[in-house]
Amino acid sequence: MRVAKTAGYFLLMEKIRKLLDKVEVLPLSPTLLPKLLPKLSDVDSNFDEVVDIIALDPSLTAKLLQICNSAFFGLGEPVSTVAEAVNQVGYQAIYLLVAMINGSTCFPWPSPVGVDAARLWRHSITTAFQAKFVAESAGQDGNLLFTAGLLHDIGKVVLGQSQPQAMAAAFRNPSDAASAEREHLLFGVTHAEVGAALLERWKLPAQLAVGVRWHHDPKSAQGFERIAACVQLGNLLTHSAERPGLLEGGEFKGALALLHLSTDHVPRWNERLRDHQRLIDGMSRLPV
Repeated sequence: MRVAKTAGYFLLMEKIRKLLDKVEVLPLSPTLLPKLLPKLSDVDSNFDEVVDIIALDPSLTAKLLQICNSAFFGLGEPVSTVAEAVNQVGYQAIYLLVAMINGSTCFPWPSPVGVDAARLWRHSITTAFQAKFVAESAGQDGNLLFTAGLLHDIGKVVLGQSQPQAMAAAFRNPSDAASAEREHLLFGVTHAEVGAALLERWKLPAQLAVGVRWHHDPKSAQGFERIAACVQLGNLLTHSAERPGLLEGGEFKGALALLHLSTDHVPRWNERLRDHQRLIDGMSRLPV
């Protein structure tokens, strides 16, 4: 389904373009993800094609093999090629690792003024896992939603550099829809709108950009409501570690209703997150 592009949309894009032109350190495109996502969604994809896409990036390959040979995976025999890694760990796990390694390049290191890249990156990884767990419960594409969760706050990297002091004021309660209203007053745009524009610029799938743009308001996602709801739930679940009351709020319950899910799923999602905690801790230290 194509999203209608009104005059208001083009005015917004022009405003975001001007904002991006002023930023000194723009996030880098996660170059491999647009190539890998279609392959992993296609059951007829050739094993060698997936391996070749990954192996073309030597630095990514080195990091991938290092992680696969770490204690987290506990492989009996060390792997020395991407093909061996895929055979030992599996397509899905390899995609998550590649997405995190490649996605970490979107976050500027060291952090520019106005951006706490390390904190934002850890939040993004955790949201990615939670969005994936929600997606799988709702019958959605877990890899797609993992990617959306990973990149849902990338617009904050831009806003944080444009007005560092305003950024601090905007994100005192970063998990609620009211934060979008504060951003609009301060910047004229929201981090979700800026993030979606970046994803479009990077030529990532349209459903990713729409899911990121509307992750605070899934009902406005024009045919992609369920994708946006998965991102919203992943985001709220992550923030609920510090603000448990979010799980009782209208945003959380509304997103659950869009996906025909209930709060009964929450303990299982959090249990799965705990199972991945060592991996999250390790990946949070990227790109070092």
